[in-house]
Amino acid sequence: MRLAVLSDTHGNAIAFEAVIQDLNSQSPDAIVFLGDIVMRGPQPSECIHMVRSLEPLAVIRGNYDDMFTRFPAPGWVPSNDKEELVLRAYEYDCKRIAHDDQEWLANLPVERAWTFEDVPTEMYHAGPDSLVNVVYPWASLDEMDILNRSEHTRLVLFGHVHHAYARQGKGRLIVNCGSVGLPFDGDNRASYAIVDFNKRDIAVQLRRVAYDIEKALATAKALKMPDVEAYEYALRLARYPYNDYKKLIQTTSS
Repeated sequence: MRLAVLSDTHGNAIAFEAVIQDLNSQSPDAIVFLGDIVMRGPQPSECIHMVRSLEPLAVIRGNYDDMFTRFPAPGWVPSNDKEELVLRAYEYDCKRIAHDDQEWLANLPVERAWTFEDVPTEMYHAGPDSLVNVVYPWASLDEMDILNRSEHTRLVLFGHVHHAYARQGKGRLIVNCGSVGLPFDGDNRASYAIVDFNKRDIAVQLRRVAYDIEKALATAKALKMPDVEAYEYALRLARYPYNDYKKLIQTTSS
């Protein structure tokens, strides 16, 4: 069996289109999507429709999907630059995502368990009991060990950190498929994973797909997406731009 594992489009439909073209050449038997369809990119509605058109075996709710459908709390006001940025992204997506699609996002599950061939598998956005926990490729084995619920699990699939990697943990394989729309691992090509199963045997490809970044940026600018400077920084350099946002804007405008 061949499984395609996708995550974190973040509204980048141009990157998603390129991944789907590559995906078609791989002929997967099934597809799973591990969350964060929306927010941070110019075409959230298009990405929702593209995910649904793939008829995935499973779609997991990511932290930004969750935030978008449950934000803001009554009386909440942004207290720093990063929260103001999140609010602008939320307001942008509110204008572009239909109510039916918002309900669909809000009701997605946060985890799934499946057995592929003879391989017990757990699927999350970030991990059990958390949509925001971060486990990077350089994490210790003990840190990796928080990514599964069952000791019988032999494969964990997750997204969230925007770094593609595969590592052997304590008796199980950990696969992060990276980000389709917003990689932060220094490689600005779109990322996804192919997992092949043969009974208990597992083989993993971490696939990188070049796409038209200029078209993605032109789309963001044409649609007047807020904070496009940070988006351009992230797309071109595949680095996280949002912690020092004011400093970034000063740098890019000077």
